[in-house]
Amino acid sequence: MFSSLKEILGEKLVQYNQSDDKPREISTDELNGKSIALYFSAYWCPPCRNFTPMLAKVYKDVYDETSNKFEVVFLSCDANEEEFEKYLEEMPWKAVPFSDRDRPRFLGDRLTPDGLPSLIVLSSSFEIITKSGIAEVQIGFDKALQKWSEGKSLFWTRPSQQGEYIWKSATCTDCFMNPIVGSRHTCLNKQCQISLCKECLSKTKHEHPLIDYFLPTQQYSLAQLLTMVPYLLDSKTNEEISTKTLLDNTLKSIGFYFSAQWCVPSHTFTPLLAKFYEEIRIKSHDFNILFLSCDKDIESFHNYRSTMPWPAAPFNYNDVLPEYFEISNIPSLIVVSSNGQILSRQGFQGVEQHGIKALETWSRGEKLTRPSPDKYKWLHCACDVCGINPIVGERYSCSTCGNYDLCSTCQKKGHQHEVQLQSLPNEDD
Repeated sequence: MFSSLKEILGEKLVQYNQSDDKPREISTDELNGKSIALYFSAYWCPPCRNFTPMLAKVYKDVYDETSNKFEVVFLSCDANEEEFEKYLEEMPWKAVPFSDRDRPRFLGDRLTPDGLPSLIVLSSSFEIITKSGIAEVQIGFDKALQKWSEGKSLFWTRPSQQGEYIWKSATCTDCFMNPIVGSRHTCLNKQCQISLCKECLSKTKHEHPLIDYFLPTQQYSLAQLLTMVPYLLDSKTNEEISTKTLLDNTLKSIGFYFSAQWCVPSHTFTPLLAKFYEEIRIKSHDFNILFLSCDKDIESFHNYRSTMPWPAAPFNYNDVLPEYFEISNIPSLIVVSSNGQILSRQGFQGVEQHGIKALETWSRGEKLTRPSPDKYKWLHCACDVCGINPIVGERYSCSTCGNYDLCSTCQKKGHQHEVQLQSLPNEDD
């Protein structure tokens, strides 16, 4: 990929000198023979500003042990030299000079970092050790830098055997297998933040009970799924309620509602869902909803759940259910029948598409019927010609114009470029 260190970093680097209170120049040759962590970051980037102190602490902690084999080099994405120099003062490592503005772009094109911050580690022979440097530091701390100094990645994995599930975004907190292959295990107490592969489970002693994650490829009964919720909280009080109260004999389905007070789309969806829920509960108790919080603090959790007419799981419940349902966005409403069949992974869209009829259908333990093409609502998608929102019926898009959509009426009037008819999404899209 690269033939020399100077091809990567140029002739000179700079490092903030605390005694002189200014950057000093260093020859790139000083880094020959070392593994190099290229740190793409910027002063204006909040996630960068949060991560840099963590990296600096870990770097200082292992400096005596790793300094002759490993170095971090800052590649600035700052808007101006003043911000660059101010940010450099927080860093105990070296940097490409701000004047070398083309180098971060050159390396970005070659290494394709995944946004900011990004930490890509190269071996002494300029091979990529890992592009997951941020995650490796966040999970392994000093162990990550120690591994890099040996020319190795902290994360590792193994090939899967037939029938084994691959947990693509999961890391074993003991041996750092990433992704975890096979069974995965955690603690009932979410605050412990423990995630174990099968091999590490057998040799780990933990103060709380350890449990298995549900495999997303398998079906479990509602009773099994609800064992992951130790108790419920009443919607209007702090009273603890038995989880079994959700499993009424006449129950046909439950909606697992993943949401948070900070989530803007939830601000309009939660009141709508609550209105429909209260209306159908007058007629039938065959459908329940359980709130599973994605809030950032317990105060927000209590404030938010007080607006809901259904019970909530405790704030610090484990992450087994979000992982089982593969939650990636909120709000998300997963509807599960009494026998554990998933009736809808897109309950949020189902409610916006069908209104109260969605809840009435689920209360019968049935899946929603897709609207006919001429009645399908393209939620949150407006016609860029006439402005109708949402587009109902056929939707056309112009790839030449970019993110440009037309309703069927405007498409018939003609467009300067070729347009494509969009297919209706699958239920799980």
